[in-house]
Amino acid sequence: MKKISVLTVCALVLGLATVSMVSAADAKATTITGYVTDSHCKDMGAKEGHKDCALKCAHEKGGKLGVWDAANSKFYAFDDLKKAEEFAGSTVTVTGTVEGETLKVASIAKAEAKPPEKK
Repeated sequence: MKKISVLTVCALVLGLATVSMVSAADAKATTITGYVTDSHCKDMGAKEGHKDCALKCAHEKGGKLGVWDAANSKFYAFDDLKKAEEFAGSTVTVTGTVEGETLKVASIAKAEAKPPEKK
């Protein structure tokens, strides 16, 4: 009976380790140039003068700050609100790892050029 239990536990641990490795491999490193807005407004907030609204949504209404990637019509929420706050309402270039709808930010800086338009 103990041999079956030990084998079962080993198989579970090996299976979980494999799932973790696959999940980590699914995360894609990327660089996005886009507008820092909030998860409520997304593309509608990707414009001049939206900074105060984006910050209010993030602090008071449960929204998340992130980058609107106009080229792909996609919003990526930042993993860390503090990293994004100073860039709210700005066009930025962000490098990080995409995990689902979240962008784990490695670096963020104001962009020198406008973000690419939708294709």
